[in-house]
Formats: sequence, structure tokens, C-alpha cells
Amino acid sequence: MTEGNTIGVVGLGNMGLPIALNLVKGGYPVAGLEIDQGRWETAEGLTYVADAAAALARTDTLLLSLPDGKVVQAFLAGLLELSLPDAVTVIDTSTIGPKTSQEISRQLAGTPLRYLDSPVSGGVHGAQAGTLAVMCAGSRALYDRVHPALATFSANQFFIGPEPGQAQVLKILNNFLSATALAASSEALLFGQAHGLELTQMCDVINVSTGMNTATLDKIPRQVASGEYNTGFSNSLMYKDISLYLERCQELGTPGRISQTVVDLWGAFTTLSPQSDATNIFRYVDQTL
Repeated sequence: MTEGNTIGVVGLGNMGLPIALNLVKGGYPVAGLEIDQGRWETAEGLTYVADAAAALARTDTLLLSLPDGKVVQAFLAGLLELSLPDAVTVIDTSTIGPKTSQEISRQLAGTPLRYLDSPVSGGVHGAQAGTLAVMCAGSRALYDRVHPALATFSANQFFIGPEPGQAQVLKILNNFLSATALAASSEALLFGQAHGLELTQMCDVINVSTGMNTATLDKIPRQVASGEYNTGFSNSLMYKDISLYLERCQELGTPGRISQTVVDLWGAFTTLSPQSDATNIFRYVDQTL
């Protein structure tokens, strides 16, 4: 896949829209499709299409950025009802969990749809900056074909393995670590504040010490200390992702005592304040939300 080839981007939300804009900057025309019409947002440089059929009239490559597995499966089921070209590449950047990714791969076997499990990490800031990490599983030949396009919105691209679902495993374990670090760092830093320590200084010291993590490096200094609480990633999505992790632990019988505690905490936070920015876990732990 080379510059000049149109790519259809399905889902123009907090992640999908900046991914689409970086594709355009990288020389790939984009046919944008927003399936949630209540969230329609225009952006210069994108060609908007009304439905999947209109997208496929322009391209044989679709990139999905959708909220969960049910939405992805429904969209793909609709695609199969259309008159399709001989081969359609589907780059699925959604976080849907390994089980759903494997189900999709089985369902698409023998159809024109060529599925690449391709979740991303780095948040809205990473999507805007074009510095995401993208993890891919599926056909190596398919990965090699789309790699130049992936590089327009990511700083790091990884081929994880030949089986769809393998990239999802890595994505949800990463998000479990991220959720745990953010919650644990919130509690630890509140402990320090109770002793009169200043939040930013604590992060500065931790970040050159053994407690350093993504929460102390980025989320707490940039979002909590500033009072912004606006990463663009909600507690509801975090809870969804780590619930997928715990569910897989339970299915396989792998250790899950820590994840059960973390999922319970984020579940209670999400029930209290659904769709709140994930960094508000600091306020929840502090009992000020």
C-alpha cells in the first residue's frame, strides 16, 4: 500500500478522527464514515461518505476505530451483505478483546474480508501527535502491505503474531497495567499530600526513582495537577478494557486476584460517574468526586 491509495476510516471519534487526519498528512486520501450520526464532526482534508457502500466505492481498505466488539461485529456483518470486491482489507484498531477478535476471524474466513487485529495505545494525545503504538496480529503479508499507512499515525508498529486476538491480548494487559498504575499512583500521591507534600514535586522525584510509571510521568502531572482532567479517554472505556482482561483471566485460569480488585474499583467509579475522564480516578480515590 503506497501513498495515494484511499483508506476508509470508520469511526471518527476521539481516536479515529486524528488517525484519519494523520493518514491524510501522510499522503493517503481518506473516506470518512461516522456510524454515530449524533457525533458527526467535520474536519478539513477528509472526504465524508454516507455509508459503507459509498466507502467501498472509493477503496478496498477500511480502518475501524469503534467503541467495542458488538459495534465492530455489527458493522462487519453489514459489510458482508454488500456486493464486495474480491478482497477488502480491514484494519481493526478497536479494543475488543481476544475472544471477539478470534470470533471475527472465524466468521470472516472464506469471505472477501481480510482481517488484521490492530489495537493501538497512546491515547488521544498520541493519536493527535501521530505517535501511537500499534500492535498487529494476523497475516504477515497483510501487515507488511499496510505498514506504510500505519506509520503515518504511529511511532511504533509491532507484528505480534499470526493469529488474530494475539494483539488484543497485549492491548488489554497493557490497559490493565495502565489502570492499575493510575489508581495506585492516585492513592500513593494522596498519601503524600496528607503529609504536606506537593503533588508535582512528588511526581518529579518518583519519575527518577523506582516508582515511575505512566501515571506519574504523564497523566497526573498533565491532567490532575493542572486540574484539566481531560485525556479524552473515559472511565467507561477503561472499565470495559480491564473487564475484558479479567474475563480472559477467568476463562484461562490465570492469576486474577489483583485484576479483580482493580476492576471492582474502576467499576464502582464508573457506576458513580459514567463517561467521566479516566484521570478522575484521582478524585474518586480521594472521595471528592
